[in-house]
Amino acid sequence: MSIIFDAAYLAALVCGSPYFLLKLATNGRYRSGLAQRLGWLNAKHEERPCIWIHGASVGEILTVKALVKSLEKEFNKTNIVLSANTNTGLAVAEKCYRDKNVFYFPLDLSWVVDKVLRTINPVCIILIELEVWPNFLIEAAKKHIPVVLLNARISEKSLRWYRVLGKISPVFLESITRKENVFCARTDVDGARLKHLGISEAQINITGNMKYDNIVTSVPEDIQKQLHRLFEISDNDKVIVCGSTHEGEETIILKVFKQLQEKFNKLRLILAPRHIERVSDVIKHVESAGLRWVRRTSLGKGNTIGGQKYETVILLDTVGELLHVYSVADCVFVGKSLVPQGGQNMMEPAGMAKPIIVGPHTFNFQEEMRLLHTAGAIKIVQNEQSFFNEIVALFERPNAAREMGKKAQAVVVKQQGATERNVDVLRKILFKERAVFV
Repeated sequence: MSIIFDAAYLAALVCGSPYFLLKLATNGRYRSGLAQRLGWLNAKHEERPCIWIHGASVGEILTVKALVKSLEKEFNKTNIVLSANTNTGLAVAEKCYRDKNVFYFPLDLSWVVDKVLRTINPVCIILIELEVWPNFLIEAAKKHIPVVLLNARISEKSLRWYRVLGKISPVFLESITRKENVFCARTDVDGARLKHLGISEAQINITGNMKYDNIVTSVPEDIQKQLHRLFEISDNDKVIVCGSTHEGEETIILKVFKQLQEKFNKLRLILAPRHIERVSDVIKHVESAGLRWVRRTSLGKGNTIGGQKYETVILLDTVGELLHVYSVADCVFVGKSLVPQGGQNMMEPAGMAKPIIVGPHTFNFQEEMRLLHTAGAIKIVQNEQSFFNEIVALFERPNAAREMGKKAQAVVVKQQGATERNVDVLRKILFKERAVFV
């Protein structure tokens, strides 16, 4: 029964009310979209059948870009709406899908969910990855709305937790396992865990990971030429791009760069801190290392790097340009990995066919690391010395470095196609639901 989860949510709210009230009063982020979260949507009435796509945050919202395009192309008589849980996720959704109705996902209270479902009236709900909300699924089941979980993943911990919830509320378990629902799992392991939850094999499809379909495998030549001119990169220059770096990594990178300068001529370094607001701090590290620096934003307006370009570190202080900058690299280091923070997306430079180096802390990207490591397409360094040694090896054996980059790109290409496989699954559901889709 929904009342069980309503009671649990409200009990948690009462217990934590002083904290929540303080946050509401002092932090605008907590007040943002509160009306929408309570079910008050400014949704326009649409005669067209509606598909509701929900992704928790930025990663999930970006993952569905290719999917939305495919659905728009094939089912052009539909009204596609999107929701997100986080402020950043909603901001990205509003930017990526300007012509769509975008809103905050409702609080998982039965009467709120019921109100939103009646307002939107979707013929199909698409949830990305592990967005399983008990009351939401129960209310969707009551209204006989099919739910499709794409990029479905489930850990052993989550499996145990859902089993416990299923014993507390059999209605919740039935709302997940009902035959109308479909699961497109990322891997065989995820598929097996879904079966252990009680979902029938007929409902489970192993379709792969859609995020690979959004990875770019080439950058237009004119953009690459523009960056070469902007950064004054000569044909014989060796360019190291260090992307998404975090506090504690720049000092190591700069020490390694200084050592490499003693071994290689015409060496260039481009540093891209993960958070632009840290650029001022990074400048201090660069100056302490005895190097010059230039901000990316100061170039291209009549300003040049000058005669000491091999002693100058380029600091990327722009948003959304790192992917293009990867295209001019001879070697890429992906940050948040020399410090125990879990890593950043190493598949972007892989798509660009670049040899990639990471530190030992990549626990947020276990699948990507497994794929790249198995293909011999990534180097893992433990410290400053091994970092230095790996770059030396790449620069002294350029053919092997290029081959490593090709292997990395091949990993990306091999993983692509999940979106189309998911559309094949959705096609069967949507054609069954409403003839007006055709």
